Amino acid sequence: MRILFAAAEMSPMVRTGGLGEAVAGLAKALADAGHEVTVALPGYADAGLLGSKQRGRPWRLADTGPLRIATFQDPLFDRPGVYGPSPGASYEDNWRRFAVFASAVADLGEGYDLVHLHDAHVGPAALLVTAPVVFTIHNASYPLLGPLDEVASVLHLGDAATALGGPLEWFGEANFLKAGIAGADQVTTVSPTHASELARDETSFGIGGLVRSLPRPIVGILNGIDTAAWDPASDGELSVPYAAATAVRRNRNRRTLGLELGLGDGFLFGNVGRMSAQKGLGLLDYDIDELVAEGLRFAFVGAGELDAVVDGWAARHPTAVAHRPYSEALARRIYGGVDGYVMPSEYEPCGLGQIYAMRYGAIPVAHAVGGLADTVVDVDEDAARGTGFVFRTFAHPSLTKTIRRAVRYHDVLPDVWEATRRNGMTADWSWDARAADYVACYESVLGDVRP
Repeated sequence: MRILFAAAEMSPMVRTGGLGEAVAGLAKALADAGHEVTVALPGYADAGLLGSKQRGRPWRLADTGPLRIATFQDPLFDRPGVYGPSPGASYEDNWRRFAVFASAVADLGEGYDLVHLHDAHVGPAALLVTAPVVFTIHNASYPLLGPLDEVASVLHLGDAATALGGPLEWFGEANFLKAGIAGADQVTTVSPTHASELARDETSFGIGGLVRSLPRPIVGILNGIDTAAWDPASDGELSVPYAAATAVRRNRNRRTLGLELGLGDGFLFGNVGRMSAQKGLGLLDYDIDELVAEGLRFAFVGAGELDAVVDGWAARHPTAVAHRPYSEALARRIYGGVDGYVMPSEYEPCGLGQIYAMRYGAIPVAHAVGGLADTVVDVDEDAARGTGFVFRTFAHPSLTKTIRRAVRYHDVLPDVWEATRRNGMTADWSWDARAADYVACYESVLGDVRP
């Protein structure tokens, strides 16, 4: 099958978060399965020039192992950063930049068996391309809006697209996410539970009615990870490598990590990601002093709008709470050294932190939403398959109670704790099974659209 991917990011060339990792992982898994996959990306200045210029076309093409990478060459992307000049910032003309990119993707897509569009940035291409389209919603909270008439002009769309309730129109603006949903032959998202959430008004960021009206129901397929690159048995960042059968060796990594971060003895929780309210860290603020007094330790890696709050915890408890900037090397040492992993997100379409944590034997405490609900099985609800501890009410008493429940299992039921760890470490978190699910989705779409 000849498949064109289009996205704003793909790791390692361009990555600001989980989108880039997901695009790279799925594309590689599909290519390894024998499909011909090309990934279209904007030609960001910071990413450098890749491949050879195509005569008469605004693309550079490069063969990188099993994949072909097409980077779009346009002055709109010849500036610092991805979405803005610095992390968290946005260029005011992003609507124009990505409308131009989406239009170019539609032209590039001619001749492919199927075009797979990833997230709002490339959504309008679904209204233009003639090949069958699958559109994946990675994060519906970032729809990308722009001036309706100007966006339609860039895309060369007629009045039907901009009319009230049209596929581009959203309360008088252009909505790139809506365009992808309305124009695709099949809409998917990154976990089964999040697919259900997007069909409900209260958890859909306003698109619930649109999702419910789709002729083909939205499909949720979990993201995977690169299990060869993320393997505690061969990870050079760990002081001591280990596997599920030798996880007792993690204790040495815990001691080394504690020394690195200046943390004392005690049950250690980790968290890697944005320090933000959406990630649920505000819930910890209520009881973290009590938890520290009970002997718990916390290591936070990342930055966000709650940096000052987390830094306040570390200032009050310098040997019990650590906060460091993100680096992949430190993230790996966190996953391979902490006892538990706290992920109390208010919403989480899929989430990767809990998957990396389980892969490395750090047992998660998670809020049962989105992909967290699909990946973390509470040991009290299914002892044989349990991989962690979950809470279902987004409130600080529920989080604190679940943290204490996890620590109690660690202290009082070590055999159950180790079985829970082993379940997480031996589960198949690879992209291979996910790629098979996407191929089934593609074949279903092609079967419907072909005469």
